[in-house]
Amino acid sequence: MYADRLFSILILMLFSALPIYSFLKMIQSFRNEKTTSNEDVIAKGNLFETFILLGIFTFILLGFFFNIHGLPGGDPLRVYELTGMPLEGYAPLSSDLFTVFVFFILGWIAYWLLSDGMGKLSPILYVVSSSLLLVNILFTLVYFTHTGFSHYGDSISVGASVFFLQYGYGSLSFLYIAKLNDSLREFLIDQREKSYSNRFLRFLSQISLNYERIPVAGMLFLLPVFVLVQLILVLLGQRPDSFIQVFLDTSSYTYSKIPAPPPEIVPGDGHYLCTVSAVGHKRLVKPLRSGIRNGERIVVNRQLLIANAFENILEEYTPNLHKRIRHFYDTYGYPVSRHIKTKRSADIVYLLMKPLEWFFLLVLYTIDAKPENRIHMQYSELRVVHIPK
Repeated sequence: MYADRLFSILILMLFSALPIYSFLKMIQSFRNEKTTSNEDVIAKGNLFETFILLGIFTFILLGFFFNIHGLPGGDPLRVYELTGMPLEGYAPLSSDLFTVFVFFILGWIAYWLLSDGMGKLSPILYVVSSSLLLVNILFTLVYFTHTGFSHYGDSISVGASVFFLQYGYGSLSFLYIAKLNDSLREFLIDQREKSYSNRFLRFLSQISLNYERIPVAGMLFLLPVFVLVQLILVLLGQRPDSFIQVFLDTSSYTYSKIPAPPPEIVPGDGHYLCTVSAVGHKRLVKPLRSGIRNGERIVVNRQLLIANAFENILEEYTPNLHKRIRHFYDTYGYPVSRHIKTKRSADIVYLLMKPLEWFFLLVLYTIDAKPENRIHMQYSELRVVHIPK
C-alpha cells in the first residue's frame, strides 16, 4: 500500500512539473526580479528549460496523435444496446489539423528567436514572433473553452487527446506569456533611452511608457500574421478559414457546428468477453446459447462461461480479492471493450484470452467437485452464489 502511494505521488509530481515550472516562470516575469548575469547559471537554466519545452512538445504531439483516432464530426457514435456505453468518442478537433500544427511549430521557433532578445531581431521579425506567441495563447484559450473538463471519459483516445493538448498548450502558454512580458520590459527600457522627432511616434512612445499594456497592442499585428500564414497554407491546399474550422467541424463540443446523428446500437453491454462472444467469427469463438445478464439476453460462449464461473469461485472463497479484481476489471475492461469493433479484433482478444481460460479451467477442476455444473449455470436462471459440493 505504501509503495502504491509513493508511486502515485511520484507520477503526480512528474506530471505537475511542467505546468508548475511554466506557471512560476510566468509569475517571475511579472515580479520584475533581477536575473543573474552568471553565464554558467544562465546556461544551466537554458538547458533545463530546453528539457521542459521538449516535454511539452511531446505531450502536444501525443494530443494531436490521439485526436486523429477520435470519431469525425457528423459520424454516428456506436453505443452498446444494454448499457448505452459508447464505443468511441468524437475528436475535439477536426482532421484538418495542418494549420494548427503550422502555427504550433512557428510559435516554437518564435519563442527561441525572442529568447535571444529583441535587440538582436529586426523590427518586423520581432513583431511577427510576438504575434505568433499570441496566436498560440489565443488557441489555448479557445481550446479550453471548446473542450472543457467533461470529455476525459468519452473514450481512451479522446480523453488522452483532450488531456494532453490541455496539459501541453496550458504549460506552453504560461511560458509564452512570460516571454512576451520579458520582451515588453526590454522594449520599455529601450523606449526610455530613445527620443523621437516625429510627433506621432512620440505620441505612441508615451502610450507605451505610461499605459504599459503593449501586449494588447500586439493584437493589432495578429491579422497580418494570419493573412501571411494563411496565404502560404492556401498555396499548399488548405482552406483560408481552416484555423477556425478545426473547432467548428466537430460534434458534441462547445463550438461544434455539426450535429451528432442518432447513435448506432451495438449488441452487448461493454463487457469485453461478451463483446467477443457476440462480434467474433462464429467458427472461432463458438457461441453456445443465449444467456441472461442484468435482465437482458446476451450471446455466450464457453470462454465467457468459464471466466464467469472462475469469478464465482473467487466471490465464494476470497470475497476481498474478488472485490479488488472486480474493481480492476470495471475500470479497465470496459474501456478495452470499446476497441473491439471488428470481427478480427474480437478474434484476437479471444485467442489472447485462451491461456487465461485454461488457467481458470484448471482452478475450477481443482477446487470444485462439479465444475461443469458451475460452468453451465452461468448467465442462466439457475445461477446461484453457492453450489453444493
